[in-house]
This record gives sequence, C-alpha cells and structure tokens, in this order.
Amino acid sequence: MAAMAAAWCLGLAGCATGYGSQGYTGGYFEKSAPGKMQWVYFSGNAYVTADVISRFGLYRCAELARAQHKPHFVIYERLVDAARDRPADGPNTGLIGGKPYAATLLLMLDEPRYGSKSTQQVLDDLDSLVHPKTPKAAS
Repeated sequence: MAAMAAAWCLGLAGCATGYGSQGYTGGYFEKSAPGKMQWVYFSGNAYVTADVISRFGLYRCAELARAQHKPHFVIYERLVDAARDRPADGPNTGLIGGKPYAATLLLMLDEPRYGSKSTQQVLDDLDSLVHPKTPKAAS
C-alpha cells in the first residue's frame, strides 16, 4: 500500500509544469508588443505555484535578453506602466481557471538603468530552480 501511495505521489510530481516552451502542462510563449518590447507569458497547471511560474517567466525574459546579447533588461506589468516607466520587480501573476500564469512586458537594454535587471544575474540566481540537479542513485 505504501508503495502505491509513493508511486501516486511521484506521478503527480511528474505532472507539474516544468520549464519549457508551451505544451500540455503549460510553458512559455512570447508575442510582439509596441516598440522594442515584447510580451512574455508563462502558464502552469494546478500542480505548480504562482511563485514558481513568476520565476520561470523572469528566467525566460533573461534567456531572451541573452539571446539578443543584451546584458540588461527591464520588465513592466502592463503597457501603461511601460509608458510611465514604472518597472516591475517580477512578472504580473494570477490564476486562470485555478491555474497560475505570469505575463510581463520585456524591454532589453544595452546599459543598466533605473529598475533594470542584470541578464546574467537573473540567469545565475534562478538556474537551480529552472534546471534542478537530480540526485544520482547510490550504487
């Protein structure tokens, strides 16, 4: 009986949204926004928290900035915040149908400025969450 319960728990853990592009259990996707900005979204399922989805969204922003060779970026929760230059600490998060999502406007930068984040620092800080190390089985 204990073995069945453990297998059931492991099965549920395997269903949690992991980091990756949009798929059956969630993931990231982007779309264009005004000017040099783009929307970055990350959706999850019922087996992951909004906090984790928010961090995944922030990590995705840093990945996009790195891909464009931009050492800094700034994020905004809404378009009006970007127009007023009110940077956010993290993506706007919420629930849709009981499932977490994160959405943010991303602006990639060549130089740091008020409210900007270091691309490499975000990648370093969140790497262990996004790419967890699996323990090696004892032999």
